[in-house]
Parts: sequence; C-alpha cells; structure tokens
Amino acid sequence: MPMAHRILSVDDSDIAQEYIRAALSDIGYEDVVSFLSSNEALEALSAGTARADLILLDVMMPEIDGVELCARIRALTDWADTPIIMLTSRTDMDTLQHAFMAGANDYVTKPFNRVELQARMRSCLRLKSEMDRRRASAGRRGGGDGAAIAELAEVLGNKAGYQAALLAIPPAAHHRLGQIVLRINGLSETADHPSGDLPTIYRSVAGLLGAVPVPARALFCHWEGDLFCLAMPDSTEQDMRTTAQGFIDAVAGASLSIREGWTRLPLSLSAVLLPPGGRTPGEVLVRGIQMAERLVGDTEARIHVVHDAVGAR
Repeated sequence: MPMAHRILSVDDSDIAQEYIRAALSDIGYEDVVSFLSSNEALEALSAGTARADLILLDVMMPEIDGVELCARIRALTDWADTPIIMLTSRTDMDTLQHAFMAGANDYVTKPFNRVELQARMRSCLRLKSEMDRRRASAGRRGGGDGAAIAELAEVLGNKAGYQAALLAIPPAAHHRLGQIVLRINGLSETADHPSGDLPTIYRSVAGLLGAVPVPARALFCHWEGDLFCLAMPDSTEQDMRTTAQGFIDAVAGASLSIREGWTRLPLSLSAVLLPPGGRTPGEVLVRGIQMAERLVGDTEARIHVVHDAVGAR
C-alpha cells in the first residue's frame, strides 16, 4: 500500500533521481518531489511552494553542496525539524560530522541498500510524528524548556532519534545541556575476536549500558558501531563524571554472549564529557565524537573532559 508521506529529493543527477524514485516506489513511497538544483529546492522551501514530510539530500552537488543546503534549510522556521537524510558516497568522519552539525538526522551511503533506507526513513518519520505530538502535549500543559526536553527522552534509542531530539531542544536550553560520548575500547576487525561478532558485542554492550541508572530527563542512544551518546540537561560536571563512571563500571569485566558461547572479553569504555556551555548541542556532539574517534588506541577506561567543546584534559 502506498504511503501518504511526501518525500523531497535533491540530487543534481538525472540518473540518481530516477534510481531514488524507483527505490522509494519499491518501499512504498510514491509521492516524491525531485529537484536537480539545490538553489531551486531552497527557493521553493523558502517560498513555501514545496511541501515534504522528509528530505533526501545528496552531499556532492554544485551551487550549494548538501551539507550547506541542510544548514540553510534548518535556518528556515517552517523546516527546522523536518527529517533530513543525507545520501553520500563519502564516509569520512569529517564530512559526516559536518552534516550532523548542519542538522542532518541521518545518512545512507551510496549505493544504498533499500531495506536500510526504508528503516531509516521510517525511524525519522516516526520520531518526527512522536515529537510533534509530545511538544503539542507539553504546550497544552504549559511546560517549559525542561519539560520539552523530558518529553523527548522516551522517543530515543538510535542515532536518528538522538539527533532529532537535539534539534528540537529550545535554544534557551542549549547552555544547560551536557553530553557524554562513550566508546568501547579495543574493538576492531583486527582484534582477537571474529569481526562477525562485532554486531553482537555492540548489542550486548548496549544492553549493559541501558541498565545503568541515569537522570530522569537524560537522553541515551547507541549512536553507531562502538559509540554511544548521552545528553544530560541541568547536570554538573560531577554529575556527569558519576554517570560516566557508572557506564564504565557496568562494562568492566563483563561476560558477553557471542557465537562460541559465554566469553570473557577484555572490554572497557572511554568517556568524553562535554559539560554545559555556550555552543549548540550539534556542535558539542560533533566535537565529542571527534574526540572519541581519536581514542581508538585506548585500552584502559578513562574519562576525558572537554570544556565548552574547545579543549580537552
């Protein structure tokens, strides 16, 4: 059955647009508006002559590239929280982090798997619908910024949800939000365990972390791979240290179930703490993930603190 959502696609390639239309049709999205020009797409969105429930943006485009276009769309009040998924053949961390900092909810690499694209689109659309409902409910109750953040906590669980929630946090509450980025130490496809066990290890660690008590209004997600994120409104650096240590202790010495049975793996976590400051949640998140990526050689549990997301100690 065709889905009622309208999808807006921006890609400068005719061939790519045909492929996107066919792929979307195969997974149930028939209402697709295509733009070959990023300038034309931006003009239509600015003028209100285009409508969409979700936007797909190619990263590499002339005139305005996808990351810049994403940022300009986010600056438009009517499109500030419409889900945006980047389609890219580039997987380097800098490009992806710039995309997230610009306001993208998620990305899919080309050539994309249709099942993966469908899952990510459904996740973004479901989250948007739920956040709209919860914000409307909070508005009727007269809740403030803190209430709005709290209402989003139950929606999370994955990267798209976490990013969407950060985008929905009112600007007045940005300076009160701290974040923690966690990385599993010592995991790689060259480690002593089979690479096929990595997804199982990620799921097992996610279960361990999910059982750790966190403040009532904290937002937790498995970002991707060996990275996990937590947003903590109205928390001190000491609160964040205590929470990070709780995550570290939960993983330390854990026995994880993999294909060969219960196996004791030498797992540990490193935590990057980003206490509340003056930057936007997206900027802070990017710095935290970049810092976590540089900890690839860590083998021992450590807590790193980044003040105002500009320096670490």
